[in-house]
This record gives sequence, C-alpha cells and structure tokens, in this order.
Amino acid sequence: MKKLTLIIATIATLGIVSCKETKEESKTVVVEQEAQAQEEDQEGTSLSVSSDGVEFSTNDGDSKTEINIDAKDEKGK
Repeated sequence: MKKLTLIIATIATLGIVSCKETKEESKTVVVEQEAQAQEEDQEGTSLSVSSDGVEFSTNDGDSKTEINIDAKDEKGK
C-alpha cells in the first residue's frame, strides 16, 4: 500500500511539473546603425531599362555621359 501511494504521488508530481506553463522571455536585440551616404557621382557605368525607355550613364571621373531614350518619343516617330 505504501508503494502504491508513493508511485501515485510521484506520477502526480511529475504531471504537475510537466504541465506547468513556462514563460520564455524573448530576447530581442535592436542594433541601430547610421546609413552610410552613397556618393552621387560614382565612377562606372549604369544601364536602366523600363517600360518608359532606356537610360544609360557612364562616369570615368573626368567626364560624365548620360543618354535617355524615351519609349513615348520613339512610338510617335
């Protein structure tokens, strides 16, 4: 009888402990960094194609070339 009481008490204790709600604290780390400013006139070549047309630009440090071709202008010709 003592063994049966001990076994039931052990099972009841394990059941209570395992069903206990645990609150996990979320650890959120916020890292704030300042955005670095990009140079507007970077050296290199860029090509942009969209439904409005094509834009091509190149910059080699000494000279800068920009070409814009609008799709609206080409359809009218």
